[in-house]
Amino acid sequence: MKSRASSGRGWVEGFTTVGVTNAVRAGEWPPDHGRRESAYAAGTINIVLVTNVSFSNAATVGAVQVATETKTGVLRDHDVPSWNGNRGVTATGTDAMAVACSTRGQGPWKAYSEAHTIVGAMIARVVGDCMTQGLSKAKRWKKVQAKPQD
Repeated sequence: MKSRASSGRGWVEGFTTVGVTNAVRAGEWPPDHGRRESAYAAGTINIVLVTNVSFSNAATVGAVQVATETKTGVLRDHDVPSWNGNRGVTATGTDAMAVACSTRGQGPWKAYSEAHTIVGAMIARVVGDCMTQGLSKAKRWKKVQAKPQD
């Protein structure tokens, strides 16, 4: 999935995979070793954020924080179940994230990017849009797979 948001001279693009068969609630006890293969079926959420904004180290951490909060919120809004059927999923067991920004002096400088900043709002919109697109696609795919074969 992909999405883009912009404001003034700054923009943020997001690219994601949204597989949730490996969904888990933070703190949920992992399955025993014998059940590992079925519990960890393919499915993960990977988020790549690219921006022309130049981030401080703190802003890079803030970008990851906002993206993670947004991802978790969308999972909960859509009531995605854990691999064992529990509610309150926060992620998948194998999520990954990358943030790529401009080098200092090459784009608009931001010392912070948390949720109360414009760049933080752009990150949240992009991740929320990508996650919603991905979950919608996953639901459609699940319906196709559930149809009886002729």
